[in-house]
Amino acid sequence: MGSTAENSAKLRAKLATLDADELEQLVRKHNALYWDEHAPEIDDPTFDKLVEALRKARPTSQVLEQLGEQKAAASPFGDVVHERPMLSLDKCYDDDALLKWATAIKGGFFMTPKIDGVACSVRYDAKGALAQAATRGDGKVGDDITANVRGIADVPKKLTGVRAALEVRGEVYLRRSRFDAVYKGDKANPRNLAAGALKTKDPKESAAYGLSFFAYDLLDGDAPGGGPKTEADKMVRLGKLGFPVLPFRHFDDKAALAEGFRAMVEECKQLDTETDGVVVKADSVAEQDRLGITAHHPRGAIAYKFQGESAQSTVRDIEWGVARSGALTPVAIIEPIFISGVTVTRVSLHNAGYAKKLGIGPGATVEVVRRGGVIPHVERVLTKPDRSLSQPKKWPVVGGFTGVHLDGDFLFLDEPERSREVVVGRVKHFADVIDAKGFGDKVLTQLFDAGMVRWPADLYRLDVNALAALERMGEKSAQNLVAVIEGKRKLTLPVLLEALGLERVGATAADKLASTFHTLPAVRTASVEQLADIDGIGPEIADAVVRGLKESRALVDALLEEVTIVAPELPSDTSHPLFGKSVVFTGALAHMDRKSAQQRVQAVGGKTPSGVSAELDYLVIGDEGSPLLGGGERSSKHKSADKLVAKGAKLAIITETDFLKMLG
Repeated sequence: MGSTAENSAKLRAKLATLDADELEQLVRKHNALYWDEHAPEIDDPTFDKLVEALRKARPTSQVLEQLGEQKAAASPFGDVVHERPMLSLDKCYDDDALLKWATAIKGGFFMTPKIDGVACSVRYDAKGALAQAATRGDGKVGDDITANVRGIADVPKKLTGVRAALEVRGEVYLRRSRFDAVYKGDKANPRNLAAGALKTKDPKESAAYGLSFFAYDLLDGDAPGGGPKTEADKMVRLGKLGFPVLPFRHFDDKAALAEGFRAMVEECKQLDTETDGVVVKADSVAEQDRLGITAHHPRGAIAYKFQGESAQSTVRDIEWGVARSGALTPVAIIEPIFISGVTVTRVSLHNAGYAKKLGIGPGATVEVVRRGGVIPHVERVLTKPDRSLSQPKKWPVVGGFTGVHLDGDFLFLDEPERSREVVVGRVKHFADVIDAKGFGDKVLTQLFDAGMVRWPADLYRLDVNALAALERMGEKSAQNLVAVIEGKRKLTLPVLLEALGLERVGATAADKLASTFHTLPAVRTASVEQLADIDGIGPEIADAVVRGLKESRALVDALLEEVTIVAPELPSDTSHPLFGKSVVFTGALAHMDRKSAQQRVQAVGGKTPSGVSAELDYLVIGDEGSPLLGGGERSSKHKSADKLVAKGAKLAIITETDFLKMLG
């Protein structure tokens, strides 16, 4: 596996070529790496851009509702149920989006820097003693980190002037100065180091990191006068209680927000901590209560991520990398420039065609923009290069070199199966999809170099003795790897189809193919026309599937010698009212997030297709703002269902409450 910067550059280079299914898979993967494993492979700005790309490609994706830490079932820490959900914030990237959000707010606004730390809840008992501390977790349940939080000097162990229990929420972080002095070069960044320190089992070891804390919220209904009435009041009270608080600003009019944001950005630069934007809230607590919350964020607050800036630089060189698709992607190596709080040295050029159209090359002066404060992008070439862009005519592979060829704007390897980068990428994709833990980039690269893995089927042929003989492997590690892959010899058809890594076939498309054709032979013999008729597939994906399965014929045959395709386990209670029924959700659910609702349906034997059709049994309208309950306008799915019902379709349009009654 490459460095975070290298991985980020590779992902940014291919971001524009990914479909919604691929984006969902990547968001799930990198969300888990960041929040649950504290081992991110890409930087925060690249992840933000990845999420924005998914939001544009599939605005209703359930993956967008699952961002943040997903509570692990086997956590070594105790569980803490939050009395009030700890939700993440919605995001915006420009003035227009901020002002659009602000139109719903009545009254003034409150603004503070957005700390790039770890959200934490600290509870105190009625006598003011620190009683419990917890991570945000999945927003509903977090990990008990009380012992480690006691070691943070900024968190008071005893409050004075307290008459009842209260809760303080804030960000645990590592000061930038301490990170630079002690950990820079050994650790990825301050935020990830802070997250790891909080999850350390030894409180003394955790305290040795020297973590800090900023308070940003106070849940204190028993304060004089019934608790703070505004966000500014909260900051004043938190300061009196002994907590460090962030600099803040108050604005009476939304017209001042854009200029206030820019002023706050300058203040962020003076803080001894990493910041990645500004938080804007309705100042009135009552107004926040009136606006309420969605399944994943409060409506009365938003995170304005740093605006894009531009700067000029000179291109030192153009480097080429290769993706698992076999496509070669150019990256401009530039003289370091500082944009939106980040030093930029590498800028993706996306593909060979785009780089050629730019007229870029070593020695050129370029204008670089961080669009939305996230992805560095070459906006234009200002002066001609010393020499023009040189495209590779061959590429190093096992046993020598392979040729390259153009296909549209993309440059591809003639023999990608001989490339270490391509093979490792493809096998890792397979291992990730089938959930074979332990087969990361380093291990797979070692297996490739040893001649033990050339495609996914080779994973099932690994030998413990041969593995144990590898450098830095050992018998125990070898046994674990073989045991993991032995446990993956039974795969469902959707998992196998996704794991093959066919172009444009992610989890959703794989599910549609499996549920339509039921068997692998049927999928392999289906025509483009048959596939294109499937709702949500269409001619482009259909063509990619037929072409991909043809190209992967030898791999599929080899895998079938090693694995058995099994049917997903079905519920035994066939009498449940939703067994065998198809259910689609639309609108904001008031009682659970959409992914949980879909899982509940699947658990009782129901199906959850992505769209409305004449074969649908139930369209569930979320109770929050539901037009069925006197709320807002009908969604596009609701309108489509109404038309189908008018034409005599069997489907029923029901409320979320009706759905919950059916679930029992």
